[in-house]
Amino acid sequence: MTGDLGLVLSGGFLRGAFQVGVVEALHARGLRFGVVAGVSSGAWNAACIATGQVHEMREFWLAVARAPKLRWRNLWRHATPSNFPEIVRQVPMRRLRFEGMEDSGVRLLIGATSVRERRLRWFEGFDDRQAFFDSLMASNYLPGVYGRPIRIGGRYYVDGGLVDNVPYEAVLEAGCQRALVVVPDWHGRIWKRLLSRGPHEVPRASRRRLIVIHPDAPLPVGRVRATLDGVLCCIDAGHRAAEKALAACPDWDSFGAGSAEPKEIEA
Repeated sequence: MTGDLGLVLSGGFLRGAFQVGVVEALHARGLRFGVVAGVSSGAWNAACIATGQVHEMREFWLAVARAPKLRWRNLWRHATPSNFPEIVRQVPMRRLRFEGMEDSGVRLLIGATSVRERRLRWFEGFDDRQAFFDSLMASNYLPGVYGRPIRIGGRYYVDGGLVDNVPYEAVLEAGCQRALVVVPDWHGRIWKRLLSRGPHEVPRASRRRLIVIHPDAPLPVGRVRATLDGVLCCIDAGHRAAEKALAACPDWDSFGAGSAEPKEIEA
């Protein structure tokens, strides 16, 4: 296990399937992470890693792809015609094994936006299963996609990607010397906010510590629409991107040393 290596999984709605291929490939090569941070859809994938369910991530996403995305009966159940509130209850919330975090050795960070403070707040060290899932739902909440806002400790939270969609700083601040950052943008750009006007520029002090992994072409899924074939294509693209990362940086104990710019690994 590489204890000082971190992983950052950005939001991207259904484009988060790309992360599945990346994680599968890295895991198959024996690469492990000391800290995993996720926001929005990336939080679900981060949770799979922390609970020791990497081998089940693919089926989670295929189950999501198969499920209907709209159901009008949800208007009275969840105050939205979107079926995502039911999808997450039937797929990740039912299948994620909270008790698996005790044995994984992974420090899990889940980011959600505090409505009152308008900034990202991190949740970790969950006391029970309900607190675990509340934080995951808070990190994913968007009006119209999910139902009612999530309330934790008397405060309301919404999607973490609204204020910081690629929170690589948290992993570096947690003690990781290096970090892999997985984003869905096919140019490898880091978009900090969902409504950003321009991409984020990584500060010089952090550049040599990051490797950005991204596809080399637009992913064949929308933000909330995806076919089964589209999800499989995203997963395959993730595998190719991870393999290129491994080929470009064979010595993972010292990758990025002396680099002046963050490395971008294309699929």
